Amino acid sequence: MYQSLYRKYRPTNFDEVVGQKIIIQTLKNAVKNNQITHAYLFAGPRGTGKTSIAKILAKIINCENLDGYNPCDKCVNCTQYNNKQAVDIIEIDAASNNGVEEIRDLKSKITLVPTTGKYKIYIIDEVHMLSTGAFNALLKTLEEPPKHVIFILATTDPHKIPSTILSRCQRFDFKKIDNLDIIRRIKKIVNTENIKIEEKAIEEIAVLSDGGMRDALSLLDQAISYSEDQITLEDIYEINGTVTPDQMNLLLQNIISNNVEDVFRKIDQLNEQGKDFYKLTEEIIMYLRDILLSRLVPNYNNIHDNLNLKNDEIIIYIETFNKSLFEMKNSNNMKLIFELTIIKLLESVKKQKKEETESLESVNVKKINSEQLNKIINVRINNTLSSFNKKEFLNFKNDIQKIQDYQFDKKYSDIVNLILDGEIKAFGKEYFIIVFPNAQLTTEFNNNIQLVDELMEITFKQQIHGVSVNNENWELIKKEFNSKEKVYQFIEEEKI
Repeated sequence: MYQSLYRKYRPTNFDEVVGQKIIIQTLKNAVKNNQITHAYLFAGPRGTGKTSIAKILAKIINCENLDGYNPCDKCVNCTQYNNKQAVDIIEIDAASNNGVEEIRDLKSKITLVPTTGKYKIYIIDEVHMLSTGAFNALLKTLEEPPKHVIFILATTDPHKIPSTILSRCQRFDFKKIDNLDIIRRIKKIVNTENIKIEEKAIEEIAVLSDGGMRDALSLLDQAISYSEDQITLEDIYEINGTVTPDQMNLLLQNIISNNVEDVFRKIDQLNEQGKDFYKLTEEIIMYLRDILLSRLVPNYNNIHDNLNLKNDEIIIYIETFNKSLFEMKNSNNMKLIFELTIIKLLESVKKQKKEETESLESVNVKKINSEQLNKIINVRINNTLSSFNKKEFLNFKNDIQKIQDYQFDKKYSDIVNLILDGEIKAFGKEYFIIVFPNAQLTTEFNNNIQLVDELMEITFKQQIHGVSVNNENWELIKKEFNSKEKVYQFIEEEKI
């Protein structure tokens, strides 16, 4: 019979455990210094090693010829454990044995001395599932346990355990396993098993496992059964019922562009493919979150950002989708909730476009053609650098905050927020260069330079002209300026 990977590669000693370094080091020291206590509580997310470490600790405690913290794997107790015949290690599933009678039965047996080992070790999994009466019965045992008894309690919900129980245990909080650790473990296993798999597929398994090694290996098991030759990234998306980043991006682009028919055709297509709309919603939220972080913290991730959304709009999208997750939990039709969420967003896009049109009409700004705009951009870059002054630059960089006075002015609010999202990189005389984390914001600034000029004049009571370049172009301009390869001479700008 085929043995699942997570069972086959379950760690058998502390050195094989992935992640949980602090917990492992603490337990190693406790074993070496003979400081084993009578009750432990292992708390943390599923699949992070609670039960595995509990079993390893139980094996070590009863090993007759311990080498530091490593079991000998030769004595009677180790042999019984390896053959799954360890009579002194008793595992109890509290999810199915959660009553008072079960705990009373346990109490009546713990007085019996161990059969072969030094201790009788009780591993109670999902201990938070015990009833109130069962907890009360267990409390009496934990207060004054026999010297030959050790309890190891494991739970995913420690907040459900009474404080009277918690206070009598040495508690260890397990954390989610780092993606890099999961990737390294998967690579080791696929090499041992001679499994062909794409690098990106391994990375996606690590992401989808959400810090749980067991989930990662279970997903790998499914992928092995599903694929015929090599496990691909597309295989992982199919197995998990999720969509590719390209599909997600296209769906969002259609929502932003208000392409109603395309949006709902895609939703129907995803439904026919059996996609999970709850998972899809979670992934959209994380995708938007990653884009937002890439804008706020450049180089934080390598995500491709081509969404025509402002930061505050992304936050609204995330909040809207997040609300739908709660609604989906209480609904038997997740597709309907997802569609209603999309309709809300489409309506908000329509309303926003109407408001922008009305705003532009009220501003009554004359449009600049692309040829004229490019000429103005080049002139402004040149003029900023030809008269660059470090002291003036630092003063202006500090004074730019004054535009916040117009943050709630209907005419200038968007421009104020846009400028505050950027970073002033140079200033000279009456010109400045501002850089944004993505090309979309750079284009938006340059398309509104008339409004920017107007805002600068009412804020600083003098003419100040701005221009924007993206990060990549700024690095080239800066390099050229610092090397003095190019001579910058002030050019009179034509009136817009």
